[in-house]
Amino acid sequence: MKKIVLISLMAMLGSVVCAQQQKTLNSYISYATFDMPGDESKPYVETYITYDKSSLAYIKDAQGQYSATINVTVLFKQGESIKNFGKYSLTSPSEADTANINGFFMDVQRYLLDNGNYTLEVVLEDENNKKDTPFIVEDQLVVDIPQKFCFSSILGLESYWKAKKESATSKNGYDIIPMILPYYPENMNKLTFYAEIYHAKEQLGDGQKYLLNTYICEFESNTVLTNFYVTKRMNAKDIDVIINSMDITNLPSGNYYLILEARDRNNEIIGLNRYFFQRSNPYYQIDSSILAAVNTDAVFSGKISDTDTIREYIKTLSPISTYVEKDYAEELVKTDDLKTMQQFFYTFWSSRNKTNPQQAWLDYYSQVQRVNSSFSTISSKGYETDRGIVFLKYGAPDRIVQSYFEPGAYPYEIWHYYTLGSQRNKKFVFMTTDIVTNDFRLIHSDAFGEINNFRWTTEIYKRTYGLYNDYGVDDAANPNSYGDKAKDYYDMPR
Repeated sequence: MKKIVLISLMAMLGSVVCAQQQKTLNSYISYATFDMPGDESKPYVETYITYDKSSLAYIKDAQGQYSATINVTVLFKQGESIKNFGKYSLTSPSEADTANINGFFMDVQRYLLDNGNYTLEVVLEDENNKKDTPFIVEDQLVVDIPQKFCFSSILGLESYWKAKKESATSKNGYDIIPMILPYYPENMNKLTFYAEIYHAKEQLGDGQKYLLNTYICEFESNTVLTNFYVTKRMNAKDIDVIINSMDITNLPSGNYYLILEARDRNNEIIGLNRYFFQRSNPYYQIDSSILAAVNTDAVFSGKISDTDTIREYIKTLSPISTYVEKDYAEELVKTDDLKTMQQFFYTFWSSRNKTNPQQAWLDYYSQVQRVNSSFSTISSKGYETDRGIVFLKYGAPDRIVQSYFEPGAYPYEIWHYYTLGSQRNKKFVFMTTDIVTNDFRLIHSDAFGEINNFRWTTEIYKRTYGLYNDYGVDDAANPNSYGDKAKDYYDMPR
């Protein structure tokens, strides 16, 4: 799966890491895994580092042009051992003047790596602005290209064309420009993507066929959208290149997976990969005719006859709702339209469990009652709090670290999920400035679609280090001190 790390102090998108200082280098880092074709095939990681031109410091060269230089270090580590690395200086495109610099440029690099788990560390330094501390970003990645049918990472593309000659942006005869971020605003109505398929002929046999299903599913509910589902019959090859586009004009705002799924002649899944993306489509609305078609006399929601009760029930759905459902529900609960509430409530649950929507609701409501009991605050019900929302979206964590009285730290909790859908080993960090209120807010997670701030330890230890100028909030992490345990708990949950 392609992974993205955003160096920015602003809002989080997808898997995002926060690291921007005022008027300083702003960059977007993403990476993907592929296989090197040939008899001695070997996996490699391809990195894409995109720089915001306006965030760089420029100097004038002998030709009277202006350019910036970034010192880049990329490390792939297993424990203390460095398995591959890159260390180089990158020069920006030249500019005639510095008055109106804007736009982006991308640097692409490839690193051969064996299958395994790695820590990726990226250090970026503006050569012409060394007053700023170099950015150090870490992320965990898995390289897994087995010697059997499998997909590469899926790349969202801004554009592509037939390559006239080999270059850093070339792959299998195409020049490709990856998306900077997996975000598709309302004026982008095509989702274009690139992927590779390996070892199909080796596993299935020469000349054998298999089905390639391409579809979109909702991130929160894992519901497959049948209007965005394409099937193609494929011939087994040693390597196959997939470049395709999907029309997303009528895709509502929300978080999604684009899924590539391969099935053999027995309809068994032999390969699958996902690409997380976000869509903004503010003009899309829920089809009122679908709601109007629901006969409330014949469904379970029709028996909920108290307006205040069903209004409250609808509010509890927010943590697992899509953006469109959430927006619609927020307006609906402001009314006294009991019938439409009943219709919406039934449609919500029947879209998630067609055979027994009532039982799906009852199972969920038992979890709502549980979070209300555990996480309610003076001003918020449990399902409205960050811990309650995470619990309802993902279920109970496998481990919870509770540290309420660590010297120098605000009270915090670290939740660890061994599996989270298709994701593995994901964590959520919550913090409060006052344990009496029971109001813990989410400050960091490495799960897709959640806030991801690599300076989360600074938030926790701001109680102590924030008092001193030497340890301001712009530092990448608080200094190690006696009793500081948060990072240790995060890396090795108890």
